[in-house]
Amino acid sequence: MTKIKCLVVDDEKLAQHVLIHHISKFDTLLLEGVCNNVFELITTLNRNKDIDLIFLDIKMPEISGTEFVTMFNNPPAIIYTTAYNQYALDAFNQSAIDYLLKPISLERFAKSIQKVTQFLKPAQQASAPITAEKENDSFYVKSDKRLIKINPAELIYIEGMGNYINLHTETGTIMIHATLTSFEENLKHLNYICRVHKSFFINLNKVNYLEQHVIILSNKKSIPIGLSYRERFYAQLRILHIK
Repeated sequence: MTKIKCLVVDDEKLAQHVLIHHISKFDTLLLEGVCNNVFELITTLNRNKDIDLIFLDIKMPEISGTEFVTMFNNPPAIIYTTAYNQYALDAFNQSAIDYLLKPISLERFAKSIQKVTQFLKPAQQASAPITAEKENDSFYVKSDKRLIKINPAELIYIEGMGNYINLHTETGTIMIHATLTSFEENLKHLNYICRVHKSFFINLNKVNYLEQHVIILSNKKSIPIGLSYRERFYAQLRILHIK
């Protein structure tokens, strides 16, 4: 069973202890750390990219919990924990999973964990190891606060643009916040997805023809073959030498 890796962020020790106690009662949760403020949280997230969930207090010195969510690109799932009910609308406008009012009972906490488990389930399935023998290689990506199912067989090419990736499929384009290098690990088991350039992966099954180190895909897109990728790319092609 994949555990939900979580952080507690609160400037009050008593509130921290309550959440630590509640988290310890659930086998599905794995506490990765406790932060006293948003600055410690940002440092922790930069060090640990695998955090799934943050139990986040709102009223904290210097930077509030809601301000953190606004300033941080693609944060993990958020469950707000606060003694104030007036911030609930702002919290849910930020797509928070839940809003827990202190003091937080174990029963109310349990209901919140049910919510977050259902929310994270598709993403955890996508990040789980996938073998080549599986019939269904579909995975999920987060785009504009939605989890979108991707069938890799329908991918035509993948384009990197700095900290963003465009997934070009047969039905449209999906933009996600990631780099090609970080995304590459999720594609290694797919022998028909090939990196041909520092900015491009292609689906070998969508290649129409090649001409002068340029790939023409099924959607007529032209993709250059980078010099450092040519030898490996051509080795993957079935080229018939007919006299």
